[in-house]
Amino acid sequence: MKPSDFRKHPLDSILQNTESEIVARNIMVILARTGDEFRLMEWDEYLREREADGLYLGMEQRYFEMVRGYCVSEKTARQFCSDW
Repeated sequence: MKPSDFRKHPLDSILQNTESEIVARNIMVILARTGDEFRLMEWDEYLREREADGLYLGMEQRYFEMVRGYCVSEKTARQFCSDW
């Protein structure tokens, strides 16, 4: 599986927080369009991609730090949300 397989919104995640679920999905979307390979994304790339889309909300870094480790592999993504 690849990040492009995890672009649907994760519901009922381990963090039980809508904002973190949105940011995790955003990470997967960015990963899908920048090579479609799992890897640990850095904040500067996330911010650059979100700003380029015109969608950055300004409060995402806190949630990014909480979820980015879950977006590095299929296994960790499923740990974040079994429905993914």
